[in-house]
Amino acid sequence: GNDGQVANTASEDTPVMGALYLESLIADDGETQSHEPIVGPLKPGQMVVHRSNERTSAIVVPSDIHSLEQKYKSSLDTVSRRQIWKAAERTRHYALRLVLTTKTESNDDTDIPEAPTEERSYRLRETSRLLDSRMQYLTLASEVDLNDAENHLRLGINYLVKISSDNQLGLDEQSYIDKAVFHFEKAAALCPTDARTHSQLATALRAKLEYEQRLHMEGADRDYDSLESVYLNRMRDALERSVQLGSAAVRVCANGIDDLSLSLHKLAETLCRMGELDAALDAIDKWAECGSLRSGLAVEDKNHQHQSPIPSFKWIQAQGDDDTNTTILNRRDIALTTVGDLRVFEPADVSLLRAAADKHFAQTAGQQTSRYTMQYEGNSEVHLDDLCSADPDLKLRIDRILQEKVYPLVRAAFGEDEDEPEPKGSICVYDSIFVRYNAEQAKAAGLRGASQPLHQDGGIYSVNIALNEHLDDSENGFTGGGTFFEALTIGDGDDYIQRPSAPGHAIIHKTTQRHAGAPTTSGVRDILVIFLTARQPEKSEIEEVTWRVERAMRLTPLAKQLTREKLISCLKLATKNDPTSHALPYALGVHLTQEGDMNDPSDERWEEICQGVESFERSIVLNPADARAHYNLGMALSDRHKYAMRTRRMHLLPPPQEAAESLINALETAIQLEIKCDEAGCSNGINIAEAFLTLGDFVLRLKNFDLARLYLNQVEACIKGVGDTDEDWAQSMLQQVSAMLAYIHENEAIVK
Repeated sequence: GNDGQVANTASEDTPVMGALYLESLIADDGETQSHEPIVGPLKPGQMVVHRSNERTSAIVVPSDIHSLEQKYKSSLDTVSRRQIWKAAERTRHYALRLVLTTKTESNDDTDIPEAPTEERSYRLRETSRLLDSRMQYLTLASEVDLNDAENHLRLGINYLVKISSDNQLGLDEQSYIDKAVFHFEKAAALCPTDARTHSQLATALRAKLEYEQRLHMEGADRDYDSLESVYLNRMRDALERSVQLGSAAVRVCANGIDDLSLSLHKLAETLCRMGELDAALDAIDKWAECGSLRSGLAVEDKNHQHQSPIPSFKWIQAQGDDDTNTTILNRRDIALTTVGDLRVFEPADVSLLRAAADKHFAQTAGQQTSRYTMQYEGNSEVHLDDLCSADPDLKLRIDRILQEKVYPLVRAAFGEDEDEPEPKGSICVYDSIFVRYNAEQAKAAGLRGASQPLHQDGGIYSVNIALNEHLDDSENGFTGGGTFFEALTIGDGDDYIQRPSAPGHAIIHKTTQRHAGAPTTSGVRDILVIFLTARQPEKSEIEEVTWRVERAMRLTPLAKQLTREKLISCLKLATKNDPTSHALPYALGVHLTQEGDMNDPSDERWEEICQGVESFERSIVLNPADARAHYNLGMALSDRHKYAMRTRRMHLLPPPQEAAESLINALETAIQLEIKCDEAGCSNGINIAEAFLTLGDFVLRLKNFDLARLYLNQVEACIKGVGDTDEDWAQSMLQQVSAMLAYIHENEAIVK
């Protein structure tokens, strides 16, 4: 039975009932309506009997689940899923589960009865979890019960773990990979509707392909191209099946989103390697949809007319660039900051959230629970969904803030952007994280303070909410801290670090805006960051335009794993989807100029170098504040000049004066911007000494001895400034400077 009802789309109360998701009911092709694998709804007193090795999930559903109209088949966010989610959130359901076994007679002279085959296998498998000799136990379990797919799945996973954790396998590596593939294929044959098995099979096939690639590079006599085609096709088939099965479970809330998201990631990567970019985009779109379904926090209700006021705001703007007149650069709104008496979080909201975080940190004893990969000394993080799952009152309050303040505020601020339209679907939370910056812990680890490096966020919009006071506002406040915006380093201003005006106020910006967490230098700084994305629009014929940003964001790291030709195609596709992204032409420029052979005199290599220069120039037009782009443009111009001299192509270069001005401007701009970043504690990691060395070398070749000496004298000062004088690279650089200065001295003496 249960103690609740759920409001359906007609605002009527619909009884909520128990049901069972039975994985084996999914059709062979995986294409099934959401409700088909559901046994139920079940009335109180009804029961379902199934074998214990069936994969099931107990769920609660509205009583009219089988009559609910599906939105459209390709979407994960069906009407059924929304109603089941609402039922699970608002209802407590009660059920009794009985696990039955049998007692058999003894088969020998002892008084000990023999356990059923299934139970012996299960107990061996579960015991293996606790032992170092788990492989032997799992092997025995698979021999006891030949038809238990779970044993083969566990064996395959353990062989993969062995391969990834032991670098000394030698000849055993191929054997372990083959065994992993065998057991996953066996598991898939025994239980063809288990999404995990097909995903793991793809992982094992990838390990096999990488092993074959190493043998090929070592000179083994193998037709690698044919092998690659075979394995990529098998990987694609396994992952497509995993995605089909995982989608069916997600559509009825029988499984979380993470497994499906991982399979879609691997499928998109595999399709890119195969050159099937249109299919890869389809996988990426569904991967993005997974991101929109990850959080359990409230989704924007577009049909609700909001009567309550939203916080006032003003724009944080960057200075324009007088030398560039483009539509993109004329739009200088970088972020908005809320102002006035109405805050995003009122003091009571801030207190409730911080108390929940304090409780969590006390319970975890300082252990990091963040699922993000970037972890830094002095930073403690916890996902807002985790805090809300432990505190229903906090979730109710957060949901109300999202619906009444955050979502309307984002619509009001970004809804009039003609170049980048607002989301067509409902805005929702992609992820949200409470971050505590502890300056003392960071300094104890040898850092300047507790911070985050320059980066871009996932999703579409980022909301940064202050939760405690700065020293400027309270004697107990923290010092330092704030959001460093790269775009604000343009011009003469020094306000590139921004903080909300008071606790509860927010700074909101697009996720593509490069930013960093400036070092908190004393005390503790608490913030809540909410990353927003959008759900699939209600009507199937409408495409969610904002996902184009996520397409580009997800294609870029996938491209970096591809061969040269496919990488360029992938980056060009990403650029087509997000032509406003400065990161894409920057990545293309790095690849074209730095990954090729500079000793190759061919016209094709010359064209690549020139295209690389143009890519950096395009990136700078889109984001003139990126010190990395200016630095790499300067280096590329220098390399192009040297290459043209060696290959007799000097006549193809711009006039000497123009070429010199371009290179000098690029590297001097990079140095100026990087100095600002470094002063703020948010360095790009650019080697400023190398920039000065390149400038000195270039103008020296133009016989400008005075300017060359000026640049070269800066090299040693930069190296001493960062304390790297004894490093090998620094010594090599200083030797080059010494030789160049000696050359200048000799030539000046000859002139005199």
